[in-house]
Amino acid sequence: MRLARDVQIVNLPNCVIDYTRPMKHFLMALLVLLMACASSAAADPDAEQLFISGEYEGAAERAVSVGGAANLALAARALNAQAYLDAEDKSAKRIAKRAAKLADEAAELDPLLVEAYLQGAIAMAQRASRISAVRAFFLGLGGGARDRLDQALALEPDNPWALSTSAGWHLGVAARAGDGRFGSDAATGFEQFTAARAAAPENISIAYEMGLRVLAFGNDDWRSDALAALGDAQTAPAATAFDQALQARAQAFLTAIETGPDAERAFIEAQP
Repeated sequence: MRLARDVQIVNLPNCVIDYTRPMKHFLMALLVLLMACASSAAADPDAEQLFISGEYEGAAERAVSVGGAANLALAARALNAQAYLDAEDKSAKRIAKRAAKLADEAAELDPLLVEAYLQGAIAMAQRASRISAVRAFFLGLGGGARDRLDQALALEPDNPWALSTSAGWHLGVAARAGDGRFGSDAATGFEQFTAARAAAPENISIAYEMGLRVLAFGNDDWRSDALAALGDAQTAPAATAFDQALQARAQAFLTAIETGPDAERAFIEAQP
């Protein structure tokens, strides 16, 4: 590192800056650079392994104990997975609330970390899905989730997770409150799901969520795409215990669809 007035060059892991301003400007640039570099920091491998194996509470505890933005976001992801799979509304809401807090803390530590905004949005959307649409509105859950999704998309417009989570928000709000309510747009949701699937065609979470949310909305023109997504969710290689859980749900959903419209609707209504 050379700190001269004419040229200063900083080399950090995966980051390089060449700045030709006086020292006070250089220090400001360095601060911005450090924030950018922080967003690429990896989460703790032990916590990640716990998440992969489905030990969500253990993964969250380990990630929080290590600390840092990436680990707090991982902890939020683990708790979101736990809440998603929880059949009880009361405990799921409590877990999702913890996830939202951790995600917001991660975003405060690293404002460029897309995962933090995504997990915050997912947590708020999960809480909203476990209560009435009116109560969710007055608690600001839908709007809070939308704000975080917009921040994630502003940072990475082509991120398949950001696109699919935003798509789920649009279709979920449209299905529960009516298309166009609270800023929802079902057509935008379908387009975002399609883009996310194109970017990550073997991602089980994205495929299952597209199948579920599109069929829940009920546009017949999109039905074949939703069924194809469910089929892919069922057959794609599973990388995590969460993938395996979603594959089981995809199979159960397809069985319900084959049984008939009443069974299909009953399955949809039982999902968070």
